[in-house]
Amino acid sequence: MNAALNIEKLVPAWQALRATAPVSHIESESDYEQATEFLNKLLDIVRDDAAHPLYSLVSVVGDLIEAYENDHEPF
Repeated sequence: MNAALNIEKLVPAWQALRATAPVSHIESESDYEQATEFLNKLLDIVRDDAAHPLYSLVSVVGDLIEAYENDHEPF
């Protein structure tokens, strides 16, 4: 992706996304539970359809959850 960064469009788009879906760094157990519930709902819709428009969102949310688990799971 070689698009120029347009902050004037990015800020409201990010704010709209955050108001719609819990997509951000997971900082607490509550955030984790919310993100996990969101991922499960996405998976119910997207399943394993790589052509689905929300497929990459499944990956992003999964990565956020994995990062939290890696930092907070006992070894």
